[in-house]
Amino acid sequence: MRINYNFAFKNSKLREWHRPAPPNLLISDVSLQKKIQYLIDQLKNNSELIYPPAFVLAISLGIQILNIYPTLIIKSLESQHNEYSNISRKLADLKSQKLRIKKNVDSIDQYFSQATLSYLFAFYLQNSVPEGVQLNSYSFNDNSFDIYASSYTIDSFNELLTLIIESPIINKDSVTLNQLSSKDSSQNINSKSETNFDIEIFGQVLKIDNKKRENLYKESEADGLLQKLNRFNNLKLLLKS
Repeated sequence: MRINYNFAFKNSKLREWHRPAPPNLLISDVSLQKKIQYLIDQLKNNSELIYPPAFVLAISLGIQILNIYPTLIIKSLESQHNEYSNISRKLADLKSQKLRIKKNVDSIDQYFSQATLSYLFAFYLQNSVPEGVQLNSYSFNDNSFDIYASSYTIDSFNELLTLIIESPIINKDSVTLNQLSSKDSSQNINSKSETNFDIEIFGQVLKIDNKKRENLYKESEADGLLQKLNRFNNLKLLLKS
């Protein structure tokens, strides 16, 4: 059972006593020296309560002071960082565009580095037709050619074959004489009989690299094709840099 020890104060003029609080000299009219001395005494008497939070506050204040210099450096370099970020973003965009252009260039590279253009074939074929040979027709693609010609002498055909084999765009090991036929071209009995020979020549064309193609364009005076090739090669060099 809980005992109430305040029974003596019932119906009595006695009052419960409370220990008065010590005077606070900081808000009194005492001298500054006494106030300082009062603070020192309080620190000594309550060190276990004051030192831990004071130590934490001191560390926090020290950290804030140490952060002032890095913060100033960061603010001074902020504009340079923004400029660097913008330049990096532009470089990334340029790199993406460069990759797209390079992909497109690679897709058309074969037209400049592999296939032999019909202009070169026609140029060297024209230079390969000797006197006495009539070129009836020819066909040409990226891989092969087929020529139909006629002549009155076998020697002219031999010269034609030799010139075709020596052509810089023809695979000489692939040149084949598919057909050789002859017919009498005399129109009446009194005229002298002449034999007309028809020939079919088949073969393959070479894949030409850029350096050889450039030389062939110069030799055949293909200035327009040469300019296109030079622009294409310059573009490839720029994309590699």
